[in-house]
Order: sequence, then C-alpha cells, then structure tokens
Amino acid sequence: MMAKPNALRGKAAEAIVPTWRDELDLIAAPARLCAGVLLGAALLVGAASWYRAQQAGELAQAAQVRATAAGRFQNVESEKQDIAIYQPRFMELQAGGLVGDENRLAWIETIKAIQGNRKLVSASYEIEPQQAFVFSAPMALGDYRLRGSRMRVELGLVHELDLFHFIDDLRAAGRFTVQDCKMKRTEAPAESVGVARLTANCTLVFLTLAKGTP
Repeated sequence: MMAKPNALRGKAAEAIVPTWRDELDLIAAPARLCAGVLLGAALLVGAASWYRAQQAGELAQAAQVRATAAGRFQNVESEKQDIAIYQPRFMELQAGGLVGDENRLAWIETIKAIQGNRKLVSASYEIEPQQAFVFSAPMALGDYRLRGSRMRVELGLVHELDLFHFIDDLRAAGRFTVQDCKMKRTEAPAESVGVARLTANCTLVFLTLAKGTP
C-alpha cells in the first residue's frame, strides 16, 4: 500500500525542522567566545583598578615622604634661627656662671677680693650643699636642670653703702638672688676707726643651669 503524498511531505518537513538542541549547538561557539571576551575584559578592568590603586598608594606615600622631609627642613631652619637668636645670650649666661657647673672657688675668691677692695671690717660665709629647684609650674629647660646653693654671709660694715657695693661686686662671680638681708648697728662708737659700726646677715642663693637629672 503506497503512502499518500501529503503524509510524505509532512514527514519530510519534520525531518528538516531543527530542534532547540540543534540551535544551542549553533550558538555555543559564539557564546563561549563572548564569555571569554567578557572574562578578559573583566580581568583587564580589575588589573587596571589594581594598578590605579597601587599608583595612588605610591603617590600618597611619596606625598607623605615629601611632607615629612619638608617638615624636617622647616624644623632645621627654625632651629637655625633659634640658634642665631639665642646663642649669644646663651654664651653670655655661660660666661656669667649661670650655665654649667657651679664654681664655688670663684665665689670665695671674689668675697676675699671685695673685702680687700672695699675695706670691709670682716666677711665670713657658709655655703650649703647644692639642691635642685622644684617649680610650682612646669618649665621647659630641655636637658638642663636649675639648681641652687644657699650662701649665708655675715659682713662687718662701716657704712650702709658697703652692703650694696658688696652685692654688686659679688655678681661678677655668678648669678644669685638675695633671699633675705638684715642689717643692725653695733655698739661701736661713731668716732672709732677700723671697727664695724654695722653688721649685715644675708642669705644668697647662687643659681646654675647644668645638664643631668634633678
């Protein structure tokens, strides 16, 4: 029995109509190519972002190094200006006996010289051990510490001005402050010669700035 023409044409049409699997096979290669391109593009974008981040970090680090160097340079220039301003004053204080170790021998020799030059009737002294000064408010002294040595002086005077002359002349031996000073008359007659008509008892504090711990 022979098949009908319409049935044969239907079977032929079914045979040549592609299925969805066939269509997937046709687009598989382009899809893989497109995925590869997208992956490559993503990798390039990621690499570019990483490179930019690395460059930004290096630039930030370089900027920080430059800022640190600029700050150090500015500090050096500021220190140079401070040295130029304060070094003469520092040298003056050092020559005056304030900066450095105390020189008790200079104090004693100066007292003896004043007694002879000013013709003081008598001059005796007592020097206490050196002590560190404790300030009620902090003071920026750097590596230096302020110390003081208390000296008690007893003078036999002929005239009141002799005391002021003594104090002025003693400043050549170092820097000190007058803590207290008391003067009283003696029982010597006014017409007596070579006898102390006044006695002065003074407490002086010689100051020194020296490096070291308090």
